[in-house]
Amino acid sequence: MSTPASACSLAQTPTQKIRPVPNFHPSIWGDQFMTYTPEDKVTRDCKEEQVDDLKKEVRRKLMAAAAASPSQLLNFIDAVQRLGVAYHFEEEIEEPSKHIYSSFHDANDMHGDDLYDFALRF
Repeated sequence: MSTPASACSLAQTPTQKIRPVPNFHPSIWGDQFMTYTPEDKVTRDCKEEQVDDLKKEVRRKLMAAAAASPSQLLNFIDAVQRLGVAYHFEEEIEEPSKHIYSSFHDANDMHGDDLYDFALRF
């Protein structure tokens, strides 16, 4: 009893799929991220010092805006919040905001303000 030749040859030869080789374009970034080296301590310390100086400058401008007028203060607070850095200045923003709210919460006190200033106070 012999097996047919065609049945054996089908069972023993697996069919291999030929897949196309992807031809991707080179990255516009090059190998910049593959050759990343972390900054040294001196550079990092210098950048942290710059950040601290900028925070001090924003605090000074916040206090100057608080002394100038409520509308300038609200505009400055709005700008700081839109930049996404207001979490650094929560205390400096909270106190003048409470003062503005307690002073100007009555609608009769806002005679000469435009709609934008009124919306910021809201």
